[in-house]
Amino acid sequence: MRILHTSDWHLGIRHGPASRAPDHDAFLAWIHEQLAEREVDALVIAGDIFDSMQPSADALSRWYRFLAGVSTSGVRQVVVVGGNHDSAARLEAPADILGALRVHVVGAVGLSEDSRERCVVPLHDHEDRVAAVCIAVPYVHEFRLGVRTTDLDAAATRQAFRTRFTELYRDLVDAAVAACPGVPVVATGHLTVGGEARREDYPHEIHQVGTLDALPVDVFDPRIQYVALGHIHRSYPVGGDRRVWYSGSPIAFSLPEAGTPRRVLQVELDPEPTGTARVEPVEVPAVRALLELREAPDALIERIRTLTWSDPQPPLLFCRVVADAYPADLSTRVHEALATHPEDRRPVLAELRQERSTPIAPHEEEAPLPALSDLSPSDVFATLCQSRGLREDDPVFSAFAQLHSARPGDFDAMVRDAREGKA
Repeated sequence: MRILHTSDWHLGIRHGPASRAPDHDAFLAWIHEQLAEREVDALVIAGDIFDSMQPSADALSRWYRFLAGVSTSGVRQVVVVGGNHDSAARLEAPADILGALRVHVVGAVGLSEDSRERCVVPLHDHEDRVAAVCIAVPYVHEFRLGVRTTDLDAAATRQAFRTRFTELYRDLVDAAVAACPGVPVVATGHLTVGGEARREDYPHEIHQVGTLDALPVDVFDPRIQYVALGHIHRSYPVGGDRRVWYSGSPIAFSLPEAGTPRRVLQVELDPEPTGTARVEPVEVPAVRALLELREAPDALIERIRTLTWSDPQPPLLFCRVVADAYPADLSTRVHEALATHPEDRRPVLAELRQERSTPIAPHEEEAPLPALSDLSPSDVFATLCQSRGLREDDPVFSAFAQLHSARPGDFDAMVRDAREGKA
């Protein structure tokens, strides 16, 4: 039985005005080819399919197009679990339709027996025999496991969380073995396990209480032959246990992530339930570089003008202007420098921020930030746009000005005009 394990796609993610849709399109085309070439039986996606609980129509369309075409790769089925970035209800809404495509989705799981029955998924090989069984466990909030963090101190909370997760996997393995005896058991999870994770490996704390720390590997029942994890964006086996792996994100979403290989994992299950799975990391080809440019203002502009690259997509730029004061015209100059490149080969500005060229002396104090009550809505909006690299001639400024100056009844009129094609 051959499985391909992946996670943390984050469809719809943006860096300010910069969309990662071209990167996702390249990855989805690549993984479709890998599924066919490697004769994969089952694709397992361990959470965070989307970057937002309310994904855009474009992200949803990209997701459903991939699922609709995956059957042409020869894969017998797809198992999808929700992550902390996903809306469980939104993910599960088309479950009946996706079931006809042999796509099994589990967005949430709780204490009820009905919610757990959906977590046991028989896996079929190319001869349509049940060759394994998957325990499809999504991201699980502590509340759904009956852990009330307000009633316990930190140590008791950690112990309760560990106990409930251990019980969850044990009970689901019992159900899986009863439903599909004599075949290997695979499990998923979307959580932090082991002590190897670094802060840059994941964008957000996954549970409400920071003192929970990472769960130990022994929460996974020893009868599980392979554990496919999501949430951590770096690929590695947990605690040296070769049966428990993070696949990591297939696309680098930050500068630290760009420094480690992006992977999916090919897993060969041993037909004996007590056997050992063989894991082969498969590197995902990058289609663009993520570049950090840290320069003084004039040098930064020159670096942008003279950039060259050989990747299929233009680089994503994280610009740090080294100056004691932020130049008022810097954003305009940066966009002018970007515009010297052909439109279809133009570098993409992901971030533009200041770094002081000289450290603040201990006796010096930076000017206090103004109170929010002292700022006008226009001030706040202009600061936000500047942080995202938007110039003052961007249409969003005039749109904001029009809305901000409108009288109470004007907004309804503008909406009506827009619907009628007048504006």
